[in-house]
Amino acid sequence: MERFEILYEPTGTFSIFDRYTELPVAVEGRILIGLCRHEVPLALLAAMEPDDSRVPSLSLLSGCRSYEYQRDDLQA
Repeated sequence: MERFEILYEPTGTFSIFDRYTELPVAVEGRILIGLCRHEVPLALLAAMEPDDSRVPSLSLLSGCRSYEYQRDDLQA
């Protein structure tokens, strides 16, 4: 069984959970929830690698909040 599970959230973002602890994964102090689709591969690599690896820092992940800025064009 794989240790990590990628979940698609109702908000349209992704989260990475540890199946052993049943908690969201945390890397470099960042909890891996609310990720954009393009952020998932790097976040998953960072979660799987030891701290001394050459995986790029998660500071490259910008965070995805595009759903917060979507405008509702419905008018009353």
